Amino acid sequence: MHGYWIEDKAGNVVRVHNFIAGITLHHHVENINLDHQTYFYERFPGILKNFMECIEAIRFIHQQGEKHGDIRRDHILINRRSGLYRWIDFDFYYRHRENIYGYDLFGLGNILVFLAGKGDVLVPELKKNGHPALQALTQEDVNIVFHNRVANLKKVYPYIPESLNRVLMHF
Repeated sequence: MHGYWIEDKAGNVVRVHNFIAGITLHHHVENINLDHQTYFYERFPGILKNFMECIEAIRFIHQQGEKHGDIRRDHILINRRSGLYRWIDFDFYYRHRENIYGYDLFGLGNILVFLAGKGDVLVPELKKNGHPALQALTQEDVNIVFHNRVANLKKVYPYIPESLNRVLMHF
């Protein structure tokens, strides 16, 4: 989080964040006007590289004993001038149960599935379009929380590498 701090009249420290001119990662990916295969081979590698830097940032705050708390694809802004990806909307102090990093990891996985799929691959959309992959999908192929989202993208896009798909299948 870039910015600075000041003291208010009562002596409280107030954090002032810098404004990031740009769009969300969600809107950036949804606005790419390419078929999935072209996107996957031409644009996804660069997007993934930048997203990996976001993952490294989350790893850093986890190593400090902190968490983001609200990891979503609309909480990454792409700076219009630099092209750098930046996290926003930290909710550090939510209550947790077993693993304080669980929500963050689940959020990162959901973003990865979204990026690899060039958006959410939704079961109702596959049904509406009569997609042939629909016949092969099972309950194990959808997101563990959002049961209308396909996580096993290899069944929809067979050119997705098995190594990437194994990661996606954790979500």
